[in-house]
Amino acid sequence: MKNSTTSKKRKAKATGHPSNRTLWAYWMQAIEPKSEAINRAFPGYHPLWVMQSQRMNVTPEHFLWLRKQLMNITQHQAAAYLRVSVGKVSAWENGTEPMPFMAFELLRLVYESTANRLSHAQWDGWFIGKDGGFVCPDVGSLSITPQDFGALQYTKAELETHRAENSRLRAAIAAQIAENNSLRELFVNQGMVDELENIRDRIGELFGQLNTAKIFQIKPSRKAA
Repeated sequence: MKNSTTSKKRKAKATGHPSNRTLWAYWMQAIEPKSEAINRAFPGYHPLWVMQSQRMNVTPEHFLWLRKQLMNITQHQAAAYLRVSVGKVSAWENGTEPMPFMAFELLRLVYESTANRLSHAQWDGWFIGKDGGFVCPDVGSLSITPQDFGALQYTKAELETHRAENSRLRAAIAAQIAENNSLRELFVNQGMVDELENIRDRIGELFGQLNTAKIFQIKPSRKAA
């Protein structure tokens, strides 16, 4: 079996065709290996960057689509980056001048690069430092590592736990406040009841005194003539 595999690899190198593994990788990425020059230069195994280079044809239409639709840059911006005139870029896109492969491939590599993925205005000023950390422009000393990003998932889960506990405690506190208000109201009402009972008792005493005055009439004394 081993000798058979080795024989296939040697045959692929001899004929200048991609290996079965490379063909499988092409197929999985929906790329067609159509360059015979690349097949001869890279017999058997094609590196990933070589595979990606065959994703688009080097044509004026593809360059225009790459610049405008994928990279979302103007002719002026493309010309400034490629160190050519705006008229040159326009001539490439109009087909009046041959489309240089190097210019096309450079834009394609930029589009495929991680640096281009970080070029959104939302990430203005952010960059990856030499230590691999993601540096924040607002806090220069803040460098976020891949481990920090990995810990975010656990931080979110912990935050949700604290939120749930906070909601539970708030509900418990609200219940205690309601109970306290009820007890205070009951205490106030009970005080009013006690006061009314005192008033009732006092009124009863007064009525009793009035009744006694009716029974025992006190006549004024007569002075001696």
